[in-house]
Formats: sequence, C-alpha cells, structure tokens
Amino acid sequence: MLAELTAVVVLPWLWDTGVRLMLARLAQRRSREPSPSGSTPQRWLVLVPARDEGTAVAPTLQAAVAAGASTQASVLLVLDGADDAAQAVAATIGAEVVIKEPAGPTKAAVLTWVCDTFADRLAGVDGVLVLDVGSTLPSDFFTRFEWAPDADVVQSRLRGIGDGLGRTVSLSEHAAQLWQDRGRQALGWAVRLRGTGTAYRPQMLRRVAPRLGTSVEDTEASLLLASWGASLALGCEDAVVEDVKPEGIGEAARQRSRWLAGQLGLLVRRAGALLGLVRRRPLEGLAFIAELLSRPLSVTAFLRLIAGLVWTLAAAMHGWPPAESVLAAALLASVVADLHLIRKAGVESWGGLIAGLLTLSLSWIAAVTLLPAALFGWVRGRKGD
Repeated sequence: MLAELTAVVVLPWLWDTGVRLMLARLAQRRSREPSPSGSTPQRWLVLVPARDEGTAVAPTLQAAVAAGASTQASVLLVLDGADDAAQAVAATIGAEVVIKEPAGPTKAAVLTWVCDTFADRLAGVDGVLVLDVGSTLPSDFFTRFEWAPDADVVQSRLRGIGDGLGRTVSLSEHAAQLWQDRGRQALGWAVRLRGTGTAYRPQMLRRVAPRLGTSVEDTEASLLLASWGASLALGCEDAVVEDVKPEGIGEAARQRSRWLAGQLGLLVRRAGALLGLVRRRPLEGLAFIAELLSRPLSVTAFLRLIAGLVWTLAAAMHGWPPAESVLAAALLASVVADLHLIRKAGVESWGGLIAGLLTLSLSWIAAVTLLPAALFGWVRGRKGD
C-alpha cells in the first residue's frame, strides 16, 4: 500500500523528468537545423514596473534608454505607489515616470493598469518589452532582436548575473531555456515566459494582462496564452537580457515565497485553462500540469533522492517485489538525469552543483515562513543585495 501511495505522489515528478529529457533531446537536434528569420520591430515601449525599489532602478533605466536610442523606443518606469528616490533617478536618466495609485496588489495589476491607462500609446508601437528592476539590455539589443515569424509573444534569452546562490539560479534558468524551451519550440509548444525580457504584441498584452490574478504572472500568462493557442517563441541568441539574481538565502526566500503563493493559486484558479490546454494539445497540457506539481524542482529532486535511497535500502533488506525496486531505481535515475541536464548547461564541478542546489532548497524552505505575507502582497527579493 505504501508503495502505491508513493507512486501516486512521485508519478508527476517522474513524468516531468521524462518530458525534460525528451525536450533536451529535441533541443540538441534543433541546434543542427537553421532557424527561420524574423522581423526586427522599430517602435517599442519598454515597461519597467517597480515598487519601493529606490535608486536600484538606475542600471535598468540607463541600459534601456541607451538601447532605445538606436530605434524608436520609449522607456516608461511604472511606479506601483510613490517612490521619490526612483522618480528622481528616472528624471536624471531621461526615462518617463508614471505612478499607479493605490499601490498593489501584484505586478499583474500594474500591467493591467498600464494597458487601461495607455491604450492609445500601446496601439502605436510594434512591441512592448517588460523588464524587471535588475535586468539590463545591451546597447544593440533592439537592432539584434528578431520577432519570430507568427509569434504573439517572444521571450528573450536571459543571462543571470550573480555569485553563490545567484550562480546556481542562473544556471538552472539557463538550462531551462537551453534544453526545455528550445525543445518546446521544436515541438511547436509554448515556451515559458520569465517575467523579464518578455516582448508582447500590444494586442496580446492587452488581452492577457486583465486576466492575470496570481503573483506568478509569467507562468500564468504562459498557461493562458498556450490554452488560447497563442504562439510563444524563444528569442534569438544575439539579443540577451542580463538579469541580476539574489545571492543570499534571505533575498531568494522573499522572491520564492511570492512564487510559491502564486503557484498554489495557479493550480486552484486556472484549472479551466489547464483542462483547455489538455484538450487542445494533450501531451503539452499534461506536461504543464506535471511541471506545476514538480516545482520547486530543487526541493522535489531532493525528496526523490531521499525516497529513492529509502526504497532501495528497504527493498534490499526485506526482499520486496520488483515493482518497489523499479520505483526506487526510477526515482534515483530521475535525480541523476536532472543533475546531468543542469551540469551540461555549464557547471564546472558536480560538487559545486550539488552544494548550490542544496542552498537553493534551503531558500525554498525559508520561503514557506514568508508565505502568509506573500499571499496578500507583492513580495520581491532585492536582487544583488
């Protein structure tokens, strides 16, 4: 009976690992195929939502304004509530500032407010680029950026910046785009939006923003858009957004508490969208559900490792039937497979990878203590603090 219960719990985790391996294989094959060329939009609106960020907005605004000088791009700092320090910085850099009052409750609410308040302005641009504070663009970003053919949304490639825990987070994100998103694109599936470096067709942002109700607006938008049949593509390798990652457990825990609250809300509030995606594309929909049930990956991988070792030891000691042994082997193999995919993304040593993932797991555990606050507000880690 215990084996059956364990299998029910871990089945989505094993399915998720299997999907990632399949996507990685497709991504490897895709790298040998030419990618279709897209268009290069000229008229852009860059949105930088910020709440109580103060002078930390400076690097993002400076980079966006400099990149926008090569094309018709305007930069709009959207303050979620008054922030005198951020407003002063924007004035010196030359970025436009608007203030949403009252503040809160989520970044999704900020995007909705922009769509409602600046509808005419959105209608006059080719693309809307959303940047988090802490993200920066190279000066030639907009001249290198290519809008994939027929894509409604393009997620830019991200390059994480940070040491320690920040490096682990960066490598995990890089592996996700390198192996999973490129594999999804090869299958015609929707790639995952990452919250920053996301370029929307104006009409698509206006359609999806008012429907976002959780604190993980990027995952929620990915799900809704995919369930509608929209095309979500991965950006070209030449237009990369650098994003500073939190380096301490405290900063990472604050950020992950928001993600955890949003993920719980997503499973409850978006069951209809999940079912709609399953009806439209069964394999993609089931993969999306397994992905939600398997996150945070650093925690579920650790649980798989412990469960696999326990089941292996118990099977050896008590002579359990083959089913239990197969389950134990599958659990351990899934952990090795996940580590291998991240290792191939550029980790120098196995020891450093495992230590980093253990630290990341601690940040998720700490995030649980912040969950009550995250359920009722916009909780974000201060990147690079």
